[in-house]
Amino acid sequence: MNSKTLRQFTTACALALTASASHAAFINTWSYTIDLAWSTAPGATTFSGGGGSQTITSSLISWGATGGDHTDNSQTPENSRSGLQITNSPASGFVDTNGGPALTNTVTHYNNAIGGNYATLQTATLVANVTLTPYDPAGAALPVLVNPFQIYFVETPNSAGTCLPGSTTVCDDAFVLTFGALNDEFEYDGYTYYASIFEASGALNPLPPAACAAAGTSAPCIGFMTPEGAFTPAQFAFVITSEPLQVPEPGVLALLGIGLAGLGVLRRRRA
Repeated sequence: MNSKTLRQFTTACALALTASASHAAFINTWSYTIDLAWSTAPGATTFSGGGGSQTITSSLISWGATGGDHTDNSQTPENSRSGLQITNSPASGFVDTNGGPALTNTVTHYNNAIGGNYATLQTATLVANVTLTPYDPAGAALPVLVNPFQIYFVETPNSAGTCLPGSTTVCDDAFVLTFGALNDEFEYDGYTYYASIFEASGALNPLPPAACAAAGTSAPCIGFMTPEGAFTPAQFAFVITSEPLQVPEPGVLALLGIGLAGLGVLRRRRA
């Protein structure tokens, strides 16, 4: 190889390396859309035997008296309904890598006393569709992350000796989430990132082992106790980091991965 050819070859290699380096850029800011919905597919939601009526939409699951209102806690048990409702979905915005959390969707548990003859929710499937697009620098969107996970309800009689530890009213409901895949790892343009979802309003805390066991999961687990007649919202948020997120003590940040493994709700049934 003569000197001219060598110089040309060296220049070509340098240009190729420069182009590669400029293309493989660290993403500082992402555009996101998170669509959280209840699955309406056949068999995705099941109820116990009983009367009343049941509602299943992408944003609301409710059960209890026909014609009742799950947002009205002044009704008698015979005329009342309970429910789980998703709001602010889809949620869109921007999040910085290694920056502060971005608020996303809210799931509210409407805990109303309902008659013992009404059917109640047993299982459901919550589906999170997550879309991430590089914003700074701009780039092509990642494939949509589809994350279904199962919901479990366990009814407990509203009578002495059947309530969960920590109840502040007669047999509080307990909203229980099992720890999922924290630090959901993905790669973009040669860099590795981690996405984590957490509950931002402080509603989720460690629950007694009995609540975890009743939800079908082992302790420790996180969730919230819902007093009778109360509406308890859980405001979710998420972060993207370049290193795995270190989880503090449970209850300080109830961190969950995008690929949540499961969620259970125990609610009291009015005898």
